[in-house]
Amino acid sequence: MAGPGWRSRAADGLIVLGLSAFAAFFSGAQRWTGFNSPDSEFYASLALFGDDVAGRAIDPAYTTTRLGYIVPVRGLTSVLGAWTGFALWRFLLILAIVGALYGLVRLASTRQLATLVAAAGALNTVVLSFVGNTYLTGTLMAGVLLLILLGAWPVLAAPRSTWLPPLLSGVVVAWLVMVNPYGGLLGLSLWFGLRTYLLVTEPDGRWRSLGRDAAMAVGGFALTTGAFLLAGTWVFPGRSWLGTYLDWNARLDYSVFVGDEAVWQRDIALLVPAVAVLIAATATLLARDRRAAVAGLVVAVLNGVFTFGYLRLVPGPWLEAPTYVALLWPGALAGVALSFAAIVGSRTLGWLGWVLGVAALPFALWAGRWDQDVSGGAGLLVAGVVLLLFVVTALAWRRAPERWLSGALVVVALGALTIGAQVLQNGRGLLGIYGQFPFRAAYVDFQVEELMRSKVAAEEFVLDHTTPADVVGVWTDADRLTSGIAAMQLWSNYNAVGYHATLTPEEATQLEQRRPTAVAMYAPTRDQVYAFWQSLPPQARASVPDCTTVPFLGIGSPDAHICVTHLSW
Repeated sequence: MAGPGWRSRAADGLIVLGLSAFAAFFSGAQRWTGFNSPDSEFYASLALFGDDVAGRAIDPAYTTTRLGYIVPVRGLTSVLGAWTGFALWRFLLILAIVGALYGLVRLASTRQLATLVAAAGALNTVVLSFVGNTYLTGTLMAGVLLLILLGAWPVLAAPRSTWLPPLLSGVVVAWLVMVNPYGGLLGLSLWFGLRTYLLVTEPDGRWRSLGRDAAMAVGGFALTTGAFLLAGTWVFPGRSWLGTYLDWNARLDYSVFVGDEAVWQRDIALLVPAVAVLIAATATLLARDRRAAVAGLVVAVLNGVFTFGYLRLVPGPWLEAPTYVALLWPGALAGVALSFAAIVGSRTLGWLGWVLGVAALPFALWAGRWDQDVSGGAGLLVAGVVLLLFVVTALAWRRAPERWLSGALVVVALGALTIGAQVLQNGRGLLGIYGQFPFRAAYVDFQVEELMRSKVAAEEFVLDHTTPADVVGVWTDADRLTSGIAAMQLWSNYNAVGYHATLTPEEATQLEQRRPTAVAMYAPTRDQVYAFWQSLPPQARASVPDCTTVPFLGIGSPDAHICVTHLSW
């Protein structure tokens, strides 16, 4: 029979599973939340079709190196089908995020507080908006939070297996690198910050253990990297991960993605990670047991320091795109979780804590649907109220932790933070070139699943009307209204054969040099497709197009037209 320890861990597991299931399926959150075109479609298509897409592209570019996302989702969709596979991956990401937040709090506090904090994180619009997107950010958020948990584990507790946390850390870092190296660097910086804190507070024997941990982490990293590279040969046979990555990393100019270098200065959502730093600093000053509070402060501060430092070294879209803004959230959520754990410690919030937590739920879900832009002044007011409530709560627990009012204040402060964060996140508006991805898509139905089903159907048509021996160029209408569909065939500068309604002389010359054997054409109307087809050079001997239509919103036509023509040079 399992002992009390096993029963306790089983209870923790069931709570994490229940919270994850509620957030994923019963909270009203959207299972499909939007696309950061065209990259979202790139990864969705490669996860669904693998080398059937990449092998027919003129140049599949760097996208085939994102094995940390493509390999597991390819496996799930191959076995379960597209829609069940994507749904399961989304649930697994939510499970990892909820489990990491719950585990962080349980290292230093009670099951009751861990449940409330993990629930708040699970319902966050930034979290839910990205786990429902086929871009890489949701995967990176889950991995970074898991790495923070593994870094905090030996700081806040005494693991029975001293080798397990560093081994798993190496595994997670490898996974993050295979998704996007930026996420690996971010997570590793937070992990190192926690380990450095441990060295400072308990230096005796820690250098020797650090060497042992480094060896275990390197071992886990090497094994996991090897496993992903091996799996990559199954998804993309004949392609070199390292060669592709090095070649394209040298060729990419990230600065071309910057539409407004100062857009982050107007992003009201960034008040959330800023408040997380102030909450962690407050907890460090007022908590009786400062170990968890300092760990939270280390994570919250390094989170911003690394991000801004990287922005200075590698100018690019990091703080313009919501996708990179969102990567501040794992550190912010972890900092907040550890701060509340430090204040409460092992003391219970009482029955009133449960009542207030349940009472706050509908308000958190309501705030997730917030759709009004928030001004800078209003945003500072919301942030100030949230911070003030936490300060009052921390003071109350320091002076009278046994009073029922102190327990109530914890839940009120946590609820205010949850609701206030939703308002600030959704209130950022449509900023920058990536403004098409509002965080409120987490709860508001923008009919994204219908769009995705049309995109998949369009790509299946293109694959059915070409062969693995074909080299497929891509064209979309001049206004790029159908670029989101064309992106399923890796529409980009590397594979596009033209950007105008008809081929220009320069584009015709380039087409003849590249000599694709087929062109996939996408437009709101069949007339647009035929106008472009007729502009193809006579020496290409373009076949009469095979065409289909798929329903598609937002292009001025009820359907998008997808046609394939074969070229015989």
